[in-house]
Amino acid sequence: MNEVMQAFQNASPLFWATVIPLVLFIWFLPVILAAFFNRPHLKYIAIAAVPAGMSFIAWGALLVWACSGKVTGRFAQKFGNLPK
Repeated sequence: MNEVMQAFQNASPLFWATVIPLVLFIWFLPVILAAFFNRPHLKYIAIAAVPAGMSFIAWGALLVWACSGKVTGRFAQKFGNLPK
């Protein structure tokens, strides 16, 4: 554990300038995808993304929720559950 702490303490500003935006991008990837695929639930997905980033299971479920917006509507229209 001391080696990890020492590596973080000795990291350059360029390292942090690269890692922090990358982590934030991955953390909020469900929100970005929801903007394209599930716009009606974008607000809820954005709120849920903050704590969900700390759990792989919750983050994965949020990713599925973000991507399933237009797909479910398309299948519902195809099989007659929604008006065309």
